Amino acid sequence: MARWLVTQGDRQFAAQDLEELKRLASAGQIGRGDMIQPPGASDWLYASELPELNGLLKASARHDDDDVAPRRTIPAAIVAAVLLAISAGGGYAMYHYAQQIQGSDLDLLNELALTEMLVTAEGGATIRQSPEDGAGAAGNAPKNAEVQLMAKRGPWYRIRTEAGAEGWVKVDEVVPAYFFADADTRQDYDPLYNPDKYVYIKNAGWLQLPDQRKRNTTNFTFLLQNKSKFDMEGIVLLAIIKDKAGKVIEKKEVPIEGVLKRFDGTMVGTLQPDPKDKEGVPRTMTQHSFDELAKTDPDLNLRWSDGVEVVMESKGFTDANIELLEVRAIPKKLD
Repeated sequence: MARWLVTQGDRQFAAQDLEELKRLASAGQIGRGDMIQPPGASDWLYASELPELNGLLKASARHDDDDVAPRRTIPAAIVAAVLLAISAGGGYAMYHYAQQIQGSDLDLLNELALTEMLVTAEGGATIRQSPEDGAGAAGNAPKNAEVQLMAKRGPWYRIRTEAGAEGWVKVDEVVPAYFFADADTRQDYDPLYNPDKYVYIKNAGWLQLPDQRKRNTTNFTFLLQNKSKFDMEGIVLLAIIKDKAGKVIEKKEVPIEGVLKRFDGTMVGTLQPDPKDKEGVPRTMTQHSFDELAKTDPDLNLRWSDGVEVVMESKGFTDANIELLEVRAIPKKLD
């Protein structure tokens, strides 16, 4: 039976045949911005690109072209409707953002592009040099300032101001403009602001061979999976080791080079430096990125190995794991 795969955010399901796919579209259960993989195909298409669904899809505010282009403004009517929903009891998320925008200039909110945020913290937001309380200040973003999202790490956003200052602010010190758009657009843009919800580490394992034990290194192998409509980059992982009592004794950040393609998965490996380069260091990167490099230099395969070797300071650990720490979704088109 010819199954059609459908992806909606982080949910995926199958229509058993074209007739079922059409029924779902007619019933409004498939939107124009959902991703469809036809039977036997490897590529994904927007539902709006499928001629089989012409005239069946419900109207959507998202763009029908392949680029998810940020809209220039959020209509004031949308903001008003959301604020009305807040007052009527629109759920915790609505209430949370309502509290943040009290006293903010809503006209400014209307003019934000959907990849921008409005600073709502009273007195402005201190831009930190690193994503942790008490970190040194890299500047200040005044209340009602428009800032650009650069990455997310836990409860922190890395942002850039119009003046070019870059650093970290707490998630609850800003309001993302996309939240006040329509439901379809919020779904489309959610991976930009919550990319960590869409990137998964799968089939993770660790190993210490005798020579690695002497060097106090641990080799992690795993697959990175991206379940969003955006390519991802700027991935930073966290290697964690524990003693036999299960106590965490060390954590170490592991940056990963390269891009994680949308709706795709890739292994991660290590490219050792050229033996002639005495100051060279290993590069950890996605398999996709390495394959691109190897197209022009096949000899790189001799220096490539699966997995990521992490040097630890602590000894005597009996358990290890790897977690996602930071990631950035790449907008397909920036203003």
